[in-house]
Amino acid sequence: MLNRHLRFRDLMRTIAALVLLLGAVGCAQKDEMVTAEQEGASRAGMIPFTTESEAARALCEEGEYLSDVGRNVQAREKFMAAAAEDPTFVRAHFDQSNVAISYKELQNCLDKADVNIESVSEGERLMVEISRTFLTNDTEQGVQLASQLVEAYPNSARATMMLGNMQTATGDNGAARESYVRALEIEPDSPGALMAAAASYLYRKPQDFTMAEECAQKMTAAYPNEAKGFELVGDIKRAQNDLDAALEAYDLATEKDPGLAQAQLKKGHVISFLGDYGDALTAFDVAIAAAEPENKAAFATYRAFTYIHAGDIDTALDVLESVADEAEAMGTPADQVKGQQVFALSNEATAALHTGRYDRAASVIGRRNQLQMEIAEEVGTDDAHRLQKADCRLWDGLLAAYAGDLDAAVEHAERIAVLVENDANPRKLEPHHYVMGMAYLKLGDYPKAALHLRQADFENNMFIRYHLALAEEGAGKAEQAATLFADVAGYNFNSVGFALLRKEAMARMAG
Repeated sequence: MLNRHLRFRDLMRTIAALVLLLGAVGCAQKDEMVTAEQEGASRAGMIPFTTESEAARALCEEGEYLSDVGRNVQAREKFMAAAAEDPTFVRAHFDQSNVAISYKELQNCLDKADVNIESVSEGERLMVEISRTFLTNDTEQGVQLASQLVEAYPNSARATMMLGNMQTATGDNGAARESYVRALEIEPDSPGALMAAAASYLYRKPQDFTMAEECAQKMTAAYPNEAKGFELVGDIKRAQNDLDAALEAYDLATEKDPGLAQAQLKKGHVISFLGDYGDALTAFDVAIAAAEPENKAAFATYRAFTYIHAGDIDTALDVLESVADEAEAMGTPADQVKGQQVFALSNEATAALHTGRYDRAASVIGRRNQLQMEIAEEVGTDDAHRLQKADCRLWDGLLAAYAGDLDAAVEHAERIAVLVENDANPRKLEPHHYVMGMAYLKLGDYPKAALHLRQADFENNMFIRYHLALAEEGAGKAEQAATLFADVAGYNFNSVGFALLRKEAMARMAG
């Protein structure tokens, strides 16, 4: 499922999430080199696998289904096993890159794919090139390559879905939905296209919960034993503010698959929204116990938001700090520890900034930025260094903005713009505008704050959307502000920003 958007502050997580649906289902091919006859057959709708190993092909097929429905950790295990069966299997390395859970893993998988790239099909080569655009922040090139893939394989639902994913990455939600509809016309029961279309209608503007629910119903009808479809229904019920129905759907998902930790985690979110904080913590504990090692630290981070919902900021900050300290001890794989630490510390920094704990925020941001640059060093590419520097400038800029230091905030924002100036990504300046918008908001210059925040990621980020509402309200645009406040109040998807602002937004609506 597509659950993320491109933001430099979440670079590693967004890379993994945005490429989640780039896997491709194909037909088995026995020859190492793809023949013209095989390529011609594949254009009927399948992008070929290039491997001599039936075992490797079968593992990839299993993994691609798991990836499609959002079972990333299980999918990753299948792809790694496929690569072990055939180390020259480009598709296996590519598929693993789609569900990679660290920046370094993504880079390494694509590097391994490149070793044998000359011996694979045109479609497989294009897939690898598309994934590489996430490493260079070149989403426009990604759209061009995905368009070439569709041209080469016009009857492939997977190719068309991949184009939709890249269009989503650039913010062209209308075009993305057209691609998902086309993919479903080609293959009505495609689990990846159903999940991607539902996610688009559910999370992206303009939202259409009716269409999202229609996709979810098709998913559960086509795959009645797949618990992730019922988890998706729960997500849609949350968006419709029917929290009781959401809990029922998550309960059904966990009944179908008692080991589905993600659905259990989401029960914790909903219970915290309902104000039953003790029960919410218990639900999170169950989820963490059931989670794969790769997810335990992230789940523990979400658990900490319960204390924010309860109004206990100090405990929340301490718990988030402890998650960063204990990520390795939780069993997190070694190459993912720093990424999980950055995730926990980013949330801690946001909460500290919002509640005026600037000394603590400065310390936390310093620690997270050091880890972020260590990750860049481990990856070792110029693009990794550049993009991680931009990410660090974002956090330094936010710290300056909250502290009322306009000059320092502007300096950091301008440096972000310089670092990404050559990137072919229409959303590349969103972090720049976020810093500028927050700086002007804190200084009370509401028109300038609104101007910049409308160019930040306010459509997808409820924390930014709330501050845009404050700016519009301050600028005398009460109607626009009320609409934005309402969006935040009824969002119902957990994040540190939502935990910090949900009650404030609801109070403004009630007042």
